[in-house]
Amino acid sequence: MEEHRERKGSNVTPQLKLVGSPLLSRDNSYKSEPTVVGFQQELGNDANFDRVDSKLLRDVPIFQRHEESTTIELFYDLFFVANLATFSNIHEINNTRTLTSYIGFFCILWFTWCLTSLHDIRFVSDSVLSRLLKGAHLGVMVGLAVSGPKFDTSEKHNAQLKVMALVLMVSRLILAVQYLIVMFHVREYARAKLPLFLVSLASFLAAMIYLGISFAFSHSIIAHRALYVIAVAEMVATIGIASQWKVVSFKGTHLVERMSLLTLYILGEGVIHILATVAKISKSQDHWTAANIGALIGAISGIYLFYMLYFDTINREHFGSIRQQLWAFLHFPFHAALVLCLSGMAQFVIFQKIMEGFNAFNEIFTNNLISFLNEVQSGTNNIEDDILHYITAIQDSLNKTLTAYPPVNALEVNENLSELVEKFKEQLTEYIKALSENANASIDAASSAGSDIEAALLLSLQETFGFEAAEDKVEEAGNNSLLKTVASLDTATLIFQFFFIATGMTIIIMGILGLINVRVYTKGSWLRFATHVSVGITCCLLCLLSLGEGDRAVSLSMTAWPLPMVAFFVFIVLAVHHVSWEVKDGQSAKKYHFLPRWRPNRHTGV
Repeated sequence: MEEHRERKGSNVTPQLKLVGSPLLSRDNSYKSEPTVVGFQQELGNDANFDRVDSKLLRDVPIFQRHEESTTIELFYDLFFVANLATFSNIHEINNTRTLTSYIGFFCILWFTWCLTSLHDIRFVSDSVLSRLLKGAHLGVMVGLAVSGPKFDTSEKHNAQLKVMALVLMVSRLILAVQYLIVMFHVREYARAKLPLFLVSLASFLAAMIYLGISFAFSHSIIAHRALYVIAVAEMVATIGIASQWKVVSFKGTHLVERMSLLTLYILGEGVIHILATVAKISKSQDHWTAANIGALIGAISGIYLFYMLYFDTINREHFGSIRQQLWAFLHFPFHAALVLCLSGMAQFVIFQKIMEGFNAFNEIFTNNLISFLNEVQSGTNNIEDDILHYITAIQDSLNKTLTAYPPVNALEVNENLSELVEKFKEQLTEYIKALSENANASIDAASSAGSDIEAALLLSLQETFGFEAAEDKVEEAGNNSLLKTVASLDTATLIFQFFFIATGMTIIIMGILGLINVRVYTKGSWLRFATHVSVGITCCLLCLLSLGEGDRAVSLSMTAWPLPMVAFFVFIVLAVHHVSWEVKDGQSAKKYHFLPRWRPNRHTGV
């Protein structure tokens, strides 16, 4: 990196300037390690100060350009990743309210990162002032982390939303100051001052609107929507100004690398989330079943295939200013869908394991109940012995399950289950007595007591693996075991819905991104895009299995198949991408390689 090259051959740390300039100095222009942009766009790559028209030199500045992210940009990225990982761990998606809150927080976090990065990739410099301002941006990320855990858009008087609006105000004020500093450095260039002033003005106006919104949360339940609208408007304004004035355009910048790095970070965060679920499962059991292994392989394979699909199709060369900016903007819905997809993968791994333990007990419970009722009807054995034998089998199965999956509150769970088993025994005894007097006696009371046992076990398994049902539905259920079970299954249905929709949208948007960054369109390009769309729509349509009571969706979620299915879908798209297609006019397609290729320095030849 540039910092390393500056220090090469010297053991002395370079002295920081109080205020650094993003402009390329006259001396540095001949070294030409960083790419330069400005009047070079109009004269070509061989332009130099001696051959430039004096009027053009006065009108258009030359900014430093970096071929790769600077260390301060990468350090800032760490705060984004930490914020996202922390929020994902705390904020469980278990109903539509938490789902919309999750998307809303991600929207705020992503646009804050993006707007800051759009400044840095064009005007980054190293000085005391720039480091102080970057420290303030890091403070903004910390502020978002503080308000994130209680981010709930359904609450009318949520103080954390007010705090978040004020944090965003500070973020935009910092950006406004940064653009004004750049404008100060280019004050002698007539064609550069207006666009920089407009970008600074847009950031300042956004800050004032955020300040106004902070007062609206006390009496409005929809004021949070303005946070998303303003963020999108800021992005549109920044991109629009960059498209109109070349001096602040993204040509020659590492915009593509910044977006691809963020994609890599999000994929990495997804891996962390899945491995965290693996740790939970490994902590609670000594061995892995075939279904567990299948779900885990499907999740990791899906992430790896998404990685290959994205980076194999990315075009790192400049493919048009407007198209490049549209490509960058579309990364928001792409990243939002990808984050939900990865979150769903982790929850599928957990839910499959929970239902595996629950179904093992339920099978024993049901089979023994059927055998018991058959023996009662035959009247060949002593009823009391049959009841005792059946209850003992149920208790043994419970003990085996709780030993395999130790409860969080073992003493409380064991006492509760013991009481429920005793109650079930009493209800079963009363049913047998009633049955001897009336052949049509109702078994509802005994059945309800049995459902209470199953519901208590299911809740224990959920607590063990950290799977949470919607809090409001659990509170509404009270002591009703059936409603508690329904609440858990409703959460599984919601995960099924948003996972397949998010996966489908991820595949479709990746197809759009690939179509935008293609420099030459061929039949192969359109076939690949059509594959993205058709496979993506197929994934989205799978959510229709959750219609009605959602039994089919829940049944599929209990198995290991959803994740291998997604991995197979992505593999199909990737395979189509790697089919050889004839390129006309002798043009060769440029592909991304896992390791960067060596290229000789155009100045030294080395």
